[in-house]
Amino acid sequence: MLSLRDKFDRPLAGPAAATEPVRISPEAAELIGRYDHVTRLPNRLEFLDHFARLRGGPGKDRMLVLFSLTEAQHFGKIQRALGHAFAEDFVRAGAALLEKLLPADSAIYHVSMLSFAFAVDADGADAIPPIVGRIVEAFDEPVYVNDIPVKTHVGTGLLPLSPAITDAAEALRATLAAAQDSRNVAAGFAFYNHHIDAAQIRAFRLLTDLPAALAAPDQLTLNFQPRLDMGTGACTGAEALLRWNHPQMGPIAPGEFVPLAEQTAFITPLTEWVFNAALAETRRFTESGRPLTISINASPLNLDEPGFDERLLDLCLAHGVAPTAIELEFTEGVLASNGQRVASHLRRLRSAGVKVAIDDFGSGYSSLNYLTAIPADILKIDQSFVRPLGTDPAGEFIVREIIALGHGLGFRLCAEGIETQRAYDLLSQMGCDEGQGYLMARPMPPDAFLAWLEAHEAVS
Repeated sequence: MLSLRDKFDRPLAGPAAATEPVRISPEAAELIGRYDHVTRLPNRLEFLDHFARLRGGPGKDRMLVLFSLTEAQHFGKIQRALGHAFAEDFVRAGAALLEKLLPADSAIYHVSMLSFAFAVDADGADAIPPIVGRIVEAFDEPVYVNDIPVKTHVGTGLLPLSPAITDAAEALRATLAAAQDSRNVAAGFAFYNHHIDAAQIRAFRLLTDLPAALAAPDQLTLNFQPRLDMGTGACTGAEALLRWNHPQMGPIAPGEFVPLAEQTAFITPLTEWVFNAALAETRRFTESGRPLTISINASPLNLDEPGFDERLLDLCLAHGVAPTAIELEFTEGVLASNGQRVASHLRRLRSAGVKVAIDDFGSGYSSLNYLTAIPADILKIDQSFVRPLGTDPAGEFIVREIIALGHGLGFRLCAEGIETQRAYDLLSQMGCDEGQGYLMARPMPPDAFLAWLEAHEAVS
């Protein structure tokens, strides 16, 4: 019987050798599928099958270790700069060094392109196996690949293998989470942390549940927070604020799920949902005799999408809303990716009548070059500067200078997060044009906003 090596090392004979693919038996294919083709180490499938023996017997403490050679982004740079073959050589070199560091009888599993799993003896659940420190120290030095020193960015996760841990896939996932956490600590390794992992699991669940929320009639809603003229007190408009009431997890803050959506393709349908809902309410407000400017938040990623400007104007047309009734808000990082495309979109929207506001101004990339490069009408002063007003002289100076700078460049200024009468009075004295915050009104559903607006007009 031919061995697996024989099946590949035996030269093909005859004229068909150059044209016909090599056929292997199902048994050989199954065996090949359990070994990584780059390092020839057993892979994740083998790890799952061998997990019971890795855990050891009763009375013997064992520690599962997941070692990640580098970060995916760094590995991608290696591939782009030096080629696919060199990148594979890098992985093989890392695996070879790891094998040299571990005892000769250690079973190492290549569980993903950049990650290796193995189990070592431990002196208790909280004890750090000495081999872990030696591995971290060894990989602090560059790994030489074809005489080229390559810096690694290793992550090392530890999971004590208690008798209660019987699920191999879950153990591997938990140790991978610890390896990812280890990159944020000076020691270079980290034990599995249930609390950190729970947050990651929650984030994953929110992303997986977001499509259902977009399709449901009652999970996603908009609240509206009024914006007032600081001189007259009149309501000049409102900001549309997204809310998610998850059927099992309850209210989810937009600051939690929107950044998650921005890391995926979900940000496009989520923003489209917000636009459609906000435009529908804008038309209802107008038809009720209260034509207001409604501010809608967009992600910088949306503004970088080809055709974003045309899609927004088409939605205005479909809802029967004049572009002049809309204000588009975005944060200062909008020019970080494709500044020319973003600026082109904003110029097109402004020429159609859409107002443009820079949200959270002062909290990120503020610079004179930024302000002169982006077509905008309004600066919204970040609430972190507004809330301390009246108690922080240095903060007052900064806000005063922001207002003077904005006016000098032709912007209207709107202060966010006004919560005290003292802050309101100071902003009014400084010449701030508009403001919003809990002092005037909290965000509220559309019907409550209309009722508030009627009451506000009656006393104004």
